[in-house]
Amino acid sequence: MTGSLLLHALSLNDRVLEPNRLPIAGRVWAYSKEGCSREMFVGNCISLLSLLGVDNARINWKDDIMAFDVSFQAKPATVIISLRDDSLASEYFYFLGIWICPQSDAPERAGHIAMIDTIYPGEDEELLKPVLSYGVTVWDRPLQLSEIRKLIRSEVLGQRMYQDSFYLCGQTAVESIPTGRFVICPTTPAMQHGRFEIRHALYSLRNLMALMGWSMHRYELLQKDKAPVNLYRQLMDLLSHVQQKDIRTEQWDDLVSEHARIALQGASDAMVYAGYQHEMRGVGRLFDAIVGELDVSDMKGAGSLLTRLRIPFQHLGDELEEHVNMIGRTEKQARIIQPFMHSRMLAGQQVLLQKIIENTEKGVSKQ
Repeated sequence: MTGSLLLHALSLNDRVLEPNRLPIAGRVWAYSKEGCSREMFVGNCISLLSLLGVDNARINWKDDIMAFDVSFQAKPATVIISLRDDSLASEYFYFLGIWICPQSDAPERAGHIAMIDTIYPGEDEELLKPVLSYGVTVWDRPLQLSEIRKLIRSEVLGQRMYQDSFYLCGQTAVESIPTGRFVICPTTPAMQHGRFEIRHALYSLRNLMALMGWSMHRYELLQKDKAPVNLYRQLMDLLSHVQQKDIRTEQWDDLVSEHARIALQGASDAMVYAGYQHEMRGVGRLFDAIVGELDVSDMKGAGSLLTRLRIPFQHLGDELEEHVNMIGRTEKQARIIQPFMHSRMLAGQQVLLQKIIENTEKGVSKQ
C-alpha cells in the first residue's frame, strides 16, 4: 500500500480517525460486549474482511486497537478495529470501521459508488449481527443542502460545529438495527480544514451514535422485561387467596412466605432499576458533554440532528419510569396486604379459640 487513508493509532489515547486527505467515506459497526467475547469479535472481523475480499488484513490478537491498510475492490482502504479505547462507549461496544476515498468529485455520485452502503454483515448467518451501523462522508468543500440530501438519500437534519466552521448533517433510522448516514463538510471554501476538528468530529460522532445505540438497546431490553408486571400479578394472586373465606391454619405459613418473597423481590428489583436510572443519567451526561465539546448551533434550513439522537434517551427514561412506578405500586399494595393478612390470621385464631372453648364447655356440661 502506498499512503494510508488514515493516521494509524499509536496508543490507546489516539483518536485514530484522522484522514490524511479528503474526501473520505467510511462505515462503522458496533458490536455489543454483552453479546460476544473479544475472541468472537476478532474472529468475526477476520470472517467479514475475508468475505469482502480483503485478504491482506493484519490481525494481532493482543492489540486493543488495530489499524492497517488494505486493498478493497482494487482500491486502497484503511481498516480500524477497536477492542478497547479511552471512551465510555468502549465499555459497551467493540468497533469495526472500513474507510475509502470516493472515486468521484460529485458528492451524489460518490454516495452511490462508494462502499458506504454496500456492506451488510448482519445479513450473513455466519457473521455476528452488529447492534448499530452508520456511514459518514467527510467532504473537502462546502456542500449545498440539495447535494447533502442526495448523499444522505433522505431529508437532512444538521448542526453547525466549532463556531460555525463545519456542518454535521445526517439522518438516523431503525431498520433491523439502528443506522445512520452522515456528512461533515466545511461551511466556507476558503477555510483551512483543521485536522483536529475533523478527527474530533469523527470520534465524537462515533461515541454519540454508540451512546444512542446503548440507550436503544436498553430500551428494547426493558420492553421485553415483564418482571414488574409479573410480580404485580403474583401479588394479586396472593390477595385473592388471602380473601378466601375458609383458609386452613396450615395454609397461612405458605401465604406469609409468599408475601415475604414478593416483598423482597420487589425491593431487589427496585434497586436494579435504580441502578439502571443512575447509569442512564451518567450516559446522558456524557452525551451532553460530547455535544458541548462540538460547540454546536442550529443550521438554517434543517432540523436538529442532535434532537433526533437524543430521542432514544427520552424513550428509555419513560420506560424506566414505568418499571419503577410498577414496582412502587406493588410494594405499596404489599404493605397494605400485610396488616390485612395479620388481621385475618388473628380473626381465624379467635374463631378457632372460640370453637375450643365451646367444645370444652359442652364436654363439662355433659359430665
